Amino acid sequence: MAHYQNRNSYYGHGSQPSVDSNNYHSNNYDAGLQRRPTTGADRSRSERNTRSSDGTVSTVMSNSTGRESSGTHVTEAPAYSKKIVVVGDGGCGKTCLLISYSQGYFPEKYVPTVFENYITYPTHPPTGKTVELALWDTAGQEEYDRLRPLSYPETDLIFVCFAIDCPNSLENVMDKWYPEVLHFCPYTPLILVGLKSDLRHKKTCIEMLKTQGLTPVTAEQGMAVARKMGAQYMECSSKEMTGVDEIFDQALLTVVGNDRRNLEAAMAAAPSSSMPGASKEKGGGMPGLRTFKKKKRNCIHL
Repeated sequence: MAHYQNRNSYYGHGSQPSVDSNNYHSNNYDAGLQRRPTTGADRSRSERNTRSSDGTVSTVMSNSTGRESSGTHVTEAPAYSKKIVVVGDGGCGKTCLLISYSQGYFPEKYVPTVFENYITYPTHPPTGKTVELALWDTAGQEEYDRLRPLSYPETDLIFVCFAIDCPNSLENVMDKWYPEVLHFCPYTPLILVGLKSDLRHKKTCIEMLKTQGLTPVTAEQGMAVARKMGAQYMECSSKEMTGVDEIFDQALLTVVGNDRRNLEAAMAAAPSSSMPGASKEKGGGMPGLRTFKKKKRNCIHL
């Protein structure tokens, strides 16, 4: 039985942070803020022009249940609880990525997302331990710019997405999405995800873009943007189910690896007098990875 939860109205709960609409302006992030750690040249920009990128989706509802997803079954109590937020232009394929992974089928009918939360229980590849993975889908449309920051607190990793068949959506990564996540979550790891890779060599897509003087985004172009962001770069096709599991496997390696590094840092910083003796070295009082309290993320609460 698949263990999947869909919560459409989580932002109505009293525990969620609120947005002061008088103080929050999505177009005015700190121009001098730099990602830590960061790579590349100075990325300060005082103004951004968001380009149109509707993407391409089918309008036929699929009745197929698809293949069995590796992220939908619980085999043991979760050893870790992690949160991934997915951002990117509206229509670029974010929801299809999450549904194809968490439920094992491709949703061919496009319904714009406001906010959705998918809970899956994949296995951490190296250890075989179960991870409770919360996948937060967000709206890419500008009218939701004031609500989207509610998703950012306590995020372990962010997927910044674009559509390979829509070059403008990649330009918007640097013009809009990277500055936004840099502002709200400057210490959170990023993966730049190229979606709809199956359309890169599709004749109709190539011809349509050619009429606009454009071509599908190449892997080299995606990697170049990822380097500027200090992010990893990966591609997938949610429709063909290629590369999807690999993206989430890499995400799991990243977020659980960060948890392990936090533990190692805590052990290294502990005074020698507080370290367990030789007779207790095997677990002697030191918290294991399962019970280690993760370091609070330095996201900005509005």
